[in-house]
Amino acid sequence: MNTNRMSIVVFSCDAYSDLWENFFRFMDIYWKDKSYECYLVNNRKHFEVRNVKVINAGDGDWSTRARIALEQIETQYVMTFLEDYFLSEKIDNVKFEETLSYIESEKIDYYKLEITAVKNYSKWSHYKDKSYLYNIPKTQYYGIDTAISIWNKNFMLELLGTENYSAWKFELDRNEDAKHSERYMDKICVLDSRCLITMCPMVIQGEYFPMSIKHMQKKGYIINTANRKIMSCKYVIKNEIKYYFSRFPFGRRLLKNIGRKLGFTFMSDLYNFDT
Repeated sequence: MNTNRMSIVVFSCDAYSDLWENFFRFMDIYWKDKSYECYLVNNRKHFEVRNVKVINAGDGDWSTRARIALEQIETQYVMTFLEDYFLSEKIDNVKFEETLSYIESEKIDYYKLEITAVKNYSKWSHYKDKSYLYNIPKTQYYGIDTAISIWNKNFMLELLGTENYSAWKFELDRNEDAKHSERYMDKICVLDSRCLITMCPMVIQGEYFPMSIKHMQKKGYIINTANRKIMSCKYVIKNEIKYYFSRFPFGRRLLKNIGRKLGFTFMSDLYNFDT
């Protein structure tokens, strides 16, 4: 194992323990030749699966659990996952190894692998001579987030700070940073547009997403949904509308105000942050 180069870290909590078995099942299916230590970060639950180390990080919120886990992991780089996104396509391990070597040689601090929610990245400047690599503008909302990425562990610890808060607030704090981009102007943050990793969003707002269940069924895999609700058609439609509106580069405040009048809620409202 490449135990000294990078670790795979899956951030979770005990309330999502019903997802763990399938998460690691699909990781073994689609990345069976991976050669990195793999960690599951939870609260207190006991869980055993082959080649996975569990870090019981206690009852603190997401940021506290993440900080406790990262302080126990020795590798310089960590590849972070959330447990409600399952791998759904085979990972080319040769290409991934080449990518990690490049990250190490360039001393990249944040390497974003998930592009589905990124708008207009093709307009960003390229990183050096790589046509598939883009510099993430320091003023970009959600340029840095909790989606699957490879981090310099110390940079992630720096952004986590010492407070106790949710993953949502971590992302909204990064949007606040985007208003004052000098905070990490010296950090190298890039996006890889090659779709090296393909994930399927299985759970949204605590409920199974029906289209994802069907997607995995088409691949021949049955997901046991006995321990978690499946999202109703009404909320699927609301979720799709919210996602559609989020793609607009301008007029988001107006669209959100219209959405609120129609009964929509937004996570940014909980933290008095709007875009």
